Amino acid sequence: MNASRNLFVRFPGWLFAVFLLGSIPLIWQTTQVSIDTDPLTLLESDPRHLETYDRIQSFLNDDTVVVISVKSDRLFTQAGLDHIRAISNALGQQPGLIDVKSLTHSVKPVRKGLSFSMEPFVPVGTLSGEQIATIRQFSVTHPLVRNIMVSPDGKITLITATYKRDLSTPALRQVFRDETEQLLKPFDSPDYRIRKISLPFIADEIRESFLHDLKLVLPGAALFILFIIGLTLRSFPCLVMLLISEVALIAMLPGVLGLAGFSLNPYNLLLLPLLGAINLTMLTHQLTALRKTDAGLPMDERFAAMLRVVFRPSLFAAITTAIGLGSLAVSGVSQVRDFGISGMVGIGVIFAWNFGPGLSFLRLGCHAWPSAILLASKDLRQQHTDSWFHRLGQAAMAKRWPAVVATTTLLLPALFAAGHLNLDIRAVRFLSPDSPTRKMAEMMDARMGGINIVQLDFDTGKPNGINQLEFLRRMQSVQDFAEGTERFSSTYSYASLMAMMNGIWTDDESGELSLPSNPLTLNLFVLALKATNYPFLQALCDKTNQKAHLVLRTTDLASGEFVSLLESVEQFAKDTMDTMPEGVTVSAKAGLHTILQADREIVAAQLGSLVITIIAMLAAMTVLWHSLKLAAISLGISLVPLAVLAVLAAWFEVPLNSVTVMVAALVLGISIDDAVHLVTHWVQLKKQGVEPATALAKSLEAKGPAILCTSLILIGFSVSLVWISFPPIQDFGWLSAAAYGAALVAVLWALPSFLAPRK
Repeated sequence: MNASRNLFVRFPGWLFAVFLLGSIPLIWQTTQVSIDTDPLTLLESDPRHLETYDRIQSFLNDDTVVVISVKSDRLFTQAGLDHIRAISNALGQQPGLIDVKSLTHSVKPVRKGLSFSMEPFVPVGTLSGEQIATIRQFSVTHPLVRNIMVSPDGKITLITATYKRDLSTPALRQVFRDETEQLLKPFDSPDYRIRKISLPFIADEIRESFLHDLKLVLPGAALFILFIIGLTLRSFPCLVMLLISEVALIAMLPGVLGLAGFSLNPYNLLLLPLLGAINLTMLTHQLTALRKTDAGLPMDERFAAMLRVVFRPSLFAAITTAIGLGSLAVSGVSQVRDFGISGMVGIGVIFAWNFGPGLSFLRLGCHAWPSAILLASKDLRQQHTDSWFHRLGQAAMAKRWPAVVATTTLLLPALFAAGHLNLDIRAVRFLSPDSPTRKMAEMMDARMGGINIVQLDFDTGKPNGINQLEFLRRMQSVQDFAEGTERFSSTYSYASLMAMMNGIWTDDESGELSLPSNPLTLNLFVLALKATNYPFLQALCDKTNQKAHLVLRTTDLASGEFVSLLESVEQFAKDTMDTMPEGVTVSAKAGLHTILQADREIVAAQLGSLVITIIAMLAAMTVLWHSLKLAAISLGISLVPLAVLAVLAAWFEVPLNSVTVMVAALVLGISIDDAVHLVTHWVQLKKQGVEPATALAKSLEAKGPAILCTSLILIGFSVSLVWISFPPIQDFGWLSAAAYGAALVAVLWALPSFLAPRK
């Protein structure tokens, strides 16, 4: 007798009952898990857009802002201005509204004797054609109105509404969104097209879109995977048990991850179906091996035989997958880091389930439904020299050198492609091209001066140091240089603000900005702006007037071009300020440094995770097989899908972001599992005295169906992601599907070619 010593096989009823009681809190915890749709997760790997958001948010005191665009050819008509006023007045009736800024609800400074006063941009009442033409000209030319409130062509205007409201839950955000949509609906017409954007609205859009995608994609993917497993196992009872086991695990996983402190968002939620697919691969290996045991043996002995075949390779396959996921922990992007660590936790749960309570469930299921592990024909348990996998093994060993040449040759273009990966990360491209938020952002980028804002800081080193004419003249020259590049859509500075005030003071309508020549006049401007709490003042200097800012705005340029542009302006600013007697420190750290650092972090994280993965996997497989040579061969073959991945990513210019950056380590961690199962079986047969070539053919015969099935499961899951609305997940899906396909070919063809004994 050689019955299983596994307690979950020997005492399945009692132990499974204990597990069911213990699983109730986990399943309850799963029901409490929510999807975090914070839009800021979009920005973490795009420091340009994050810097812009932080820059704007610093002026808002954590208030909620809704930006509404109105597009019309009739904006600057009496009817158009009345329409803008009506929208602004309607917004003013919303609960929690603090302020509305629009053409009709904004003011500008004008001179009144020896002081300034604030007057409306657009006076109330009926205006003459000449008045409207003057307002239009002012709006499309004034630096603090053009691209901020009105597009340069005068056909788009922005209305900004600021609120103080509790929007902490999806229900509250939905109420706010519905309320705003109903309010704006009467004003939206073919003559006046309205769009809106706000962080709460983006969060709701992401949540609704993702849930819609899951309902559409997951059933189709599940049916495909069940079809593949059904073809492999060819047993309805077996398929039912596998499905119940899968559902039980998925019911617990979110609860386990929630208790471990990990939240789910649309960019790591794909971890759950991925872990589900990995669980199916482990179950498939178990059931395939169990069904090939001798049906004449007692059930416990059949389970013992199955465990002898699959336990060690499954353990090390779980270790290598966990290594691949865990290597993502070196990433500087928190979403990637959390994905990797939570993935490791998930792999641990999968292994514990399949060789613990899940094993008890299979044992009870086989007792209640013995036909589940009875093969329809004994032929399926026997090795045949005419089977497809046997012939594949013979062909691989006979055609060894073509496989060796093809594999090694693929590494050369892969090395070239690795140096040409697309690091141009743009958060707006995380959203579907059909997304209302993306359309609004792209409109603002194309028509309103761009969505990238970065600043140069000029620190004089002392309070009120920026209110010196010499400093302001030099700062103005830096701004003139930036404008002279013709690459910035808009530039704003403290110096230009003072020049605008001087133009108002001198009643200069030429449009040429010039600084005052008298320090006393300059101080008058400073006092007037502080007294009226002019909104642009805090954006262009600090409260003590020690630091002044030059704010630069561009369209959504490629990161390399953007960095080069900023470097040229920063160098000119340093050269200009170097000769100031008191000394001025110039820094673009707020924008330039973070962009360069983000690019370096992504490359470093990718290389770091790959190196960590390779070293750890090599060590693990060396321990498993007691052979560094076998470990090196298997690992080398497993680099084939990475080579394919690099070539495809470079060729199609797939951007590395917080989702696609995970593909390489993940694919390597999972793709090597099949090599572990195949080589382990081959080593075991050789230890039993089977000749190496014969052992290799038999190993392919025994493990080939399960390897094919598990690979198709992963490919099917990955392909299903192509129909998700979020472009990074689409890229993740098709790239990983291609890599898993390459891994399948590498394991079933290239690996036997390298392992084959030399003739």
